[in-house]
Amino acid sequence: MRRLAILLGLLACADSSKTATVPDSSIWSFPDTKSGQVIITKDASDSRWPTDPVTIDAVRIEGDSLVLNVAFGGGCRPHTFFLLGDAVWMESYPVQTGLRLAHEDNNDNCKALVSRVLRFDLSPLKDTYRDSYQASTGIIRLRIQGSTASPTYKW
Repeated sequence: MRRLAILLGLLACADSSKTATVPDSSIWSFPDTKSGQVIITKDASDSRWPTDPVTIDAVRIEGDSLVLNVAFGGGCRPHTFFLLGDAVWMESYPVQTGLRLAHEDNNDNCKALVSRVLRFDLSPLKDTYRDSYQASTGIIRLRIQGSTASPTYKW
């Protein structure tokens, strides 16, 4: 009964007249999992990328995917996430690159604490590395803004 009341409350908050101002680069694959692909960009801090608050609770690499457990406020409107990767490498061993999770909350004023699992394909990062270093194997340390974790992506 409590779940039904919560669901009805969330549906009452929904406003379908608002749409995302940034195209959604990800798709829902499970009720609590969102999948997308890293976007390689020259300026991840460009003001055109959304900057709504999101907390990164956990980070892990699974094959060619970066998996992020996140939490954010809302619950009444769809939220969009983009994983932005720097187009410039930090020369070290291993090579490092910066990542930023951009979050668009679509002016969701609801106050629920929402948890999601975000899964991003890192293949474009691997392809960029291969083009830059002419190497079939590689290691990249991921420096994720807003997280103390710096996982290593190897292939």
